[in-house]
Amino acid sequence: MKKPINWEKYTALSSMLVAVLALAISIWQSYSIQQHNKLSLRPYLEMEFNFNEDGSWELFIHNQGLGPAQVTDVQYKVDGTVHPNRDEFLKALGEQPECFVRGNIGRFYKVSDQQIVFRTLNKTCSKTEAELMAMLSRMQIVLDYESLYGETYQLVIGKAE
Repeated sequence: MKKPINWEKYTALSSMLVAVLALAISIWQSYSIQQHNKLSLRPYLEMEFNFNEDGSWELFIHNQGLGPAQVTDVQYKVDGTVHPNRDEFLKALGEQPECFVRGNIGRFYKVSDQQIVFRTLNKTCSKTEAELMAMLSRMQIVLDYESLYGETYQLVIGKAE
């Protein structure tokens, strides 16, 4: 005599298997969405340098990424020596701090946001292209910044050491 098949046991086991697979797929999908969001909200700071014919010049920082950037640290260096602030940095370069517009680069950058780092105020502060290139070859500004997710990045303006 044949033993009767217990369909209830197989139904319960298959239901449990489907539930476990659905849970695994949900966890994987949540992880994938989080990784996508991290990539979608990644900030990207870059600098823009403009030299004008009259000898004036300006240096900007732009957030070209798709997410905001929080600057966590700024280092001003001249010939490899770190200076505590912008004015000391400019004096070490042989410049007068009052010749330049003050811009706060250690800040929160929204998407498509820009900030002035340096801009000459008048013609007495202008330089020839050779003088400017000599000054730029001695300086370095390092910005450490992070995304909303705490990922860290670095923007280096000037010569690499």
